[in-house]
Amino acid sequence: MRCKILFSSERSQSHVEMIVSFVLFVGFVVFLLLMFNPQKYSAISYGSIDAVQAILMKNLSVEYNSTSVILNNNIFITSPGMPGQILSPGNCFKIEPVNGMNGTLAVNDMGGAVTYSKNEYTGIVIKSSDSQRFYVIYSSGFFSESIGVCPNPVQLKKSQNYSLGILTTKSAVLYENIEILNRSYYLDYEGLKNNLGIKNDFSFIVRNETSILFDTSLEQPQNINIISREIPLLSINKTGNTKNLFINLGVW
Repeated sequence: MRCKILFSSERSQSHVEMIVSFVLFVGFVVFLLLMFNPQKYSAISYGSIDAVQAILMKNLSVEYNSTSVILNNNIFITSPGMPGQILSPGNCFKIEPVNGMNGTLAVNDMGGAVTYSKNEYTGIVIKSSDSQRFYVIYSSGFFSESIGVCPNPVQLKKSQNYSLGILTTKSAVLYENIEILNRSYYLDYEGLKNNLGIKNDFSFIVRNETSILFDTSLEQPQNINIISREIPLLSINKTGNTKNLFINLGVW
């Protein structure tokens, strides 16, 4: 009888050891899954990347007014002394003040090149580019004032010498804001997220048609789900130069 009780006690102890071993094994397996399973982070929805995209675009974008100037055919001279023509290529001309074009200006010619401009009380001064007749005028507080001078501009009269396009308000990503975002990302990532109100982690790649301009994708951790999308955007810098860029946004 005594031996029987002893045998039963040893068998119970063996069962307990097996249970403890099983629990330890399961715990170890769960630990490995948490460490190496790509699904260990909570699922990221497309709503998350939508929210990050909306915040970034809001903080990167600026608004500006835009209109166009079309010069009449007969105001350029191709050689000195030709009668009836009043403006030489490369000289400056002045148009009448334009309502809605306040503050600092930026002017692009038909090829997209930036040319000298100045917003004066009596009108807008523009330096002509070769014999081009079409110019786009941008107006906003973020533009840098043109460096240089344009003495004795030729005063043009509306309808007689030029016509204006419709004044519109546009939005674009300010290139200098992308530079600030990239710098802040590396200097104080958590502070950047807090300031912008972004809850998820994110990275971005900004490129043009031929090369990568900014790349924070190396900061992405491994073995996690990342939702990404490429967003085409129009960028403008403080001198008025516009470019088509793409931003690849990753969120996890």
